[in-house]
Amino acid sequence: MLLDIRETIRNSKPLKYTLITLISIPFALVGIGSYLGGGGAADVATVDGEPVSAIDLERAYAMQRQRIAQMFGGNIPDNFISDEQIREQALDGLVTSQVVSNVVEDQKFAVGDQTLSASIRNNPQFQVDGQFDPETYENILRSSRTNVAAYEASLRQETALNQFQQGIYLTSFTLPAESERLAELSRQTRTVDLLRYSIVDAMDKIDVSDEDALAYFNENSDNYQFPERAKLEYVELNKADIAAGIEISEEDAANYYDEFNARFVVPESRSASHILLEASGDSEIEEKTAQLEEIKARIVAGESFSDLAKEFSTDIGSAQSGGSLGQILPGAMVAPFEEGVYGLAKVGDLSDIIETEFGVHLIKLDSITPAEGKAFEEVKDEIIATMQGEEADKQFFELSEFLEESIASDPDTLSVAADAIGAELVETDWMDVDTTEGDILSHPEVKAAAFSEAVLDEQSNSDVITIAPGHLVSIRVIDHEGPRPKTIDDVKDEVVEAVKRERAEAQLDTSVEEAVSKLAVGTLATELADADELATATIDEVLTRQSTIIDNSTVSEIYALAKPAAGKTLIKSTSQENGDRIAYVLKSVQVPTEEAEEAPAQPVANPRLGQTELAAMLQSLRSQADVSIEDISTISSGY
Repeated sequence: MLLDIRETIRNSKPLKYTLITLISIPFALVGIGSYLGGGGAADVATVDGEPVSAIDLERAYAMQRQRIAQMFGGNIPDNFISDEQIREQALDGLVTSQVVSNVVEDQKFAVGDQTLSASIRNNPQFQVDGQFDPETYENILRSSRTNVAAYEASLRQETALNQFQQGIYLTSFTLPAESERLAELSRQTRTVDLLRYSIVDAMDKIDVSDEDALAYFNENSDNYQFPERAKLEYVELNKADIAAGIEISEEDAANYYDEFNARFVVPESRSASHILLEASGDSEIEEKTAQLEEIKARIVAGESFSDLAKEFSTDIGSAQSGGSLGQILPGAMVAPFEEGVYGLAKVGDLSDIIETEFGVHLIKLDSITPAEGKAFEEVKDEIIATMQGEEADKQFFELSEFLEESIASDPDTLSVAADAIGAELVETDWMDVDTTEGDILSHPEVKAAAFSEAVLDEQSNSDVITIAPGHLVSIRVIDHEGPRPKTIDDVKDEVVEAVKRERAEAQLDTSVEEAVSKLAVGTLATELADADELATATIDEVLTRQSTIIDNSTVSEIYALAKPAAGKTLIKSTSQENGDRIAYVLKSVQVPTEEAEEAPAQPVANPRLGQTELAAMLQSLRSQADVSIEDISTISSGY
């Protein structure tokens, strides 16, 4: 994130991985609990005596694999990263998450009932028409198979974690001298000559014979395999399907419309202005009432209500706008005032003097907006859908209990569960970790369960899996195949590309190494570009920290170099993310003379620096924790 974080973290793999772990901590802490019910799962690690189970790892692995796959449009390229490496990353994240959870508990970060209640009430997900609705709150939790106590406990834990994080990154600060130096560094520019060798152009000029492709494939055949796959059967409980099967008569819908008419009709509203004279005690109220009667007489005689409100009203908020209070809905004002507003017959009428707890008021009616709403026929379909949803909520809750009890009591078959909820058993075609079709088979938790020890090896039903709120499934494996080797015909295009890239990279490495040697003895970059059709030169490029002509990593590398001595240059080479090679000549370093922003006189908060400090803190806590990690290859075959 910007200069200080980017420069600190980019060259530190531990900090980089720690930040990635930090991002996933809230998810890991809240989500792990729902997977502790798998029963009998081996532990893959312990952190200060707290276990991390194989089920936790399978779920984290599935999520990590899905995130990487999404980076490449759904499929991870062959040879990019192994399953073992993904699983190691997932386990590392789980361990760090448990370290933080232990620290938060030990430090007794706590969330009070009032704070917790405010957080829940202010969550738009639990609101109806802008107000917290207890029934909606409970329905959403039920449909997610979470009870109120479990949800509130997880929310307390997540909020406590946020307290821990914010206590570090929101309390970091930068001293004035540091701010001034950072401002100077941020303005710095560096002038370079660039010589770029194109990997794409190099690959285009390479031909790969069938014999060469086959030889490469044979040497690397272990890297070209189809992932293990399985056929499943599953039982599904979907609230949307339940709702679609519920019949609501027009008569019932009409009764609902009558009962909840306020949901469909906007009541009459009025805009009004007032003159307030603050008063307390009988004698002062009597005095101010007499004064306001005199003001009313002047208005009746023709003077401007607005002008007199500006002159006499003690309501600072409305006096300057001529006493205008804007639109007033029923229930928005104290009762005597509202009765006065709604008791006026027509626009322009003045009220009697009205007494409230604030003083005495004279009210003028400015406009009337009639009540408006929708007729029954306009909202009939909406009402029917609402009633279906409400009834479906009830049925879904009952059936979900039947589903859970049935798959647990008869773990060797899903037929009992299907009969208990009146559902059909569905059989799938082959699916694997790369499957992206359908909400169910593409769901990471379904994939994690399908290839888990309990479901795959013990041939048991999976636990109930929440696909989405109101959508549950349980699966079992009916057929399974391990990883299968691919043939050269399956991957010929990939193999040809791999051979081309390998040869092109070797060619460019040689070219850029020779270029650095020639640049060092005074050959110009333009001369080298003219002599090599794969190269292009850019002369006297003025780089800033935000330059995009080369990769960010190369910009950082150039900015990390010491300033060249007078009359000297620094010459180096590097690779770009796309495979291009760059030879560059650092010629000079400049700091623009334009005025920088005035440095603060006092230390200033620096959350960006705080993020770096938080990452370092996590790394330190991890190193101090008593962590024991098992050989995960002996615990679960995974995917």
